[in-house]
Amino acid sequence: MHLEDDPRRPHSQVKTQIDGVERFMRLEPRSRVLDLGCGSGRRTIELARRGHRVLGVDPDERALAVARASAKDEKLNIHFMKADTRAISYRSEIDAAVSLDGAFGQLPSDRDDLRCLEAARKALKPSGLLLLDTLNKEWLMRHFEPNFWEQGEERKSAVVLDQISFDFERGRLDNRRVIVDAGGKRTPSFVSVRVYTLTEIKAQLERAGLTYLQCWGGFDGSAYGMDSARVIVLAERPKDRAAKQPDPDDDLPTAIRIKGRR
Repeated sequence: MHLEDDPRRPHSQVKTQIDGVERFMRLEPRSRVLDLGCGSGRRTIELARRGHRVLGVDPDERALAVARASAKDEKLNIHFMKADTRAISYRSEIDAAVSLDGAFGQLPSDRDDLRCLEAARKALKPSGLLLLDTLNKEWLMRHFEPNFWEQGEERKSAVVLDQISFDFERGRLDNRRVIVDAGGKRTPSFVSVRVYTLTEIKAQLERAGLTYLQCWGGFDGSAYGMDSARVIVLAERPKDRAAKQPDPDDDLPTAIRIKGRR
């Protein structure tokens, strides 16, 4: 589940995101793309619409069910996998990996985030690219608002209450959400996201054996700064970590080898 994965977001915003992904990563046609923490699959599906061979990974089966149904409606061949992003076991098979809309940071600890980056590095081909998109901690510390209400349009008159708190010591943004439907039924959920500064992200990438390349403050290509709400970071798997290359004619990696929750 994403803190920011809102199904009411206009498709134009998703399109802008993927425009940025293709531009920043210089994706070749039919690239093999791994979407880490794909949620309900809106960005995964947009990548597939553009002809990329996409694999979506997420631990939330309910979100994946929505993603699979949407892909089926559009007759798109996307592999959606219920799995732990720390334990994906592809080896040098992926052209590009993305973690969008604050999916990175939802694991319990910094060490778990590091394991996710390490797994992504192993999955990438030598010189393969990783794009991380998350909230900018420096911006959040100055603009944090603890609570807000919003109308849940996608749920036919449901009301969504987000109780948001920020733990400055842990660097975690906690969202306790309650959805109240028209009949008064309450559905609670909880998401906690570790937010990072650019310096902290660079340190995690280095520990994971990835090379930092560039960053942006938005998918429109705007420059990153302390006043940027987002930090979008591009990193690369170094060539000296090369491993066996997959058959380029394969439509997807040779086998589904995901170690995670079933």
